[in-house]
Amino acid sequence: MTEFLGANNTLLDYLYVLLMYGLLALVMRYANDTVELNFRKTYWVLYIGWSIAMFAGNYFFYSVNLMSFLPWLNDFVHSFIWIGFCLGFLYAGCYKRPMWEQMFLCAFFSFIVKMSEHMILGTWDKTDFLFFHGWFPYVVCMSLVDGLYPVLSQLGLRLLSKSVDGLIVP
Repeated sequence: MTEFLGANNTLLDYLYVLLMYGLLALVMRYANDTVELNFRKTYWVLYIGWSIAMFAGNYFFYSVNLMSFLPWLNDFVHSFIWIGFCLGFLYAGCYKRPMWEQMFLCAFFSFIVKMSEHMILGTWDKTDFLFFHGWFPYVVCMSLVDGLYPVLSQLGLRLLSKSVDGLIVP
C-alpha cells in the first residue's frame, strides 16, 4: 500500500490535496471564469497530452534519479487533476498574456501545490537535485520546470496543429 498511497498516507490526506487543488482553481477563476469556447478543443488536447506525459514522465524521471518517487495515487492526481485540469485551466486563461507572466503563474501555482503535497503527503522530498541540496531547493527547481508549461504547450500545439484542425496556437 506504501507504493500506492505513500508512507503513512490515508485517503483523507488525498482529500486534503484535492481540496488544495480546488481552492487554487477557485482563485484561478477570478482571472478567467471559464475556458473560452474556441479554446476548448485545445484545452482537451493539452489535457490528454500533459496528463499522460506527466504520469509516465514522473516515474521515468524517478527511475533515472532526477525526481523523488511519487506514490501512484499522488502521481495520478498530480498528473491528471493538477497538471491536466488545473494547470490547463490556468493556461487557457492566460495564454494571451506575455510569456514571462504565463511562466511565472505556472511556476508559482505549481510551487504552492508541491509545497502542499510535501506538507500533506511527504512527497517532493528529494534532497539532492543537480547541484542543489535539500528538499526545498528541489521543490523550487521542480516548480520552475512547471513554469515551462506555456512554452512546451505552445511548441506542442504548433506541431499538432498541422494534423489536428481547430487548435489555437498562441
